[in-house]
Amino acid sequence: MAFTNGIVDKQLEEEIYLKQKKIEGNPDYFVARKRVIVEGLRTLGNIHSFWIENPELRREMLLERKQPKTLKKLARVGIHYVQNGWDYLHKKRENNSDNFINAFNEVILKKTNYLVEPKTGEIEIIGKKKTKKFRQKDVTLNIPYYTPMSWEKIPEKIGELINSIKKRNSENPLESAIMAHIGLVGIQPFMEGNKRTARLIQNRILHSAGFPPSVIPAGEGKFYFNLLRKVLPCYQEGDIQGQKQFYNYCASKVNNNLDEILGDLQP
Repeated sequence: MAFTNGIVDKQLEEEIYLKQKKIEGNPDYFVARKRVIVEGLRTLGNIHSFWIENPELRREMLLERKQPKTLKKLARVGIHYVQNGWDYLHKKRENNSDNFINAFNEVILKKTNYLVEPKTGEIEIIGKKKTKKFRQKDVTLNIPYYTPMSWEKIPEKIGELINSIKKRNSENPLESAIMAHIGLVGIQPFMEGNKRTARLIQNRILHSAGFPPSVIPAGEGKFYFNLLRKVLPCYQEGDIQGQKQFYNYCASKVNNNLDEILGDLQP
């Protein structure tokens, strides 16, 4: 049964659906998908690969004057933190099944951000868990026509987003995962690590639905950031059509990984 009422282009969505059905039940799929996940985590955490080839982005991160050796060290640390975040999310499931979406809540979100960006932002203890507080001040991202919402509105908006993700997941888990990605980046709930946190949550929702992750290659880092600059004002205005390119971009990365896995599974 294909997904319905989609934002993602119908042809792309159908390709993803058909490829997933083709490999569904193949025991080797899980091994191939694990490899893609591991490679994706390395890409997501690898500050060096994202920034070293893009001087404009290095300047934004204040990395322009750092030596390659220092950047590589930062990359190793970044990969380690992202791996910690994924390991935590991977363990979050419900009723002994890989049902992440029902378990997902504000505490899981805060803990994930703490793991991927433990050195910035205010710490919060919930139960016995060390997590990250939502940002406690207003911020700007220098994006035309877009200003992140006031910090005072974050708890309410995060609650609304989580409810929307769960509702959409029952109809279209692919789009609910991308909704988590753009929604968390759009709200900017934390002082740092919002995009890494958003992409981890996205990929955990995809994983729970049986999809491979949506991996953005390091060489497309600049394109990804420029696309975010384009679609964030649309997200803030509730313009679904204006977000379509972002949904298609993320979905295309799932499609690419399905192609790669199908290639691995060929006899």
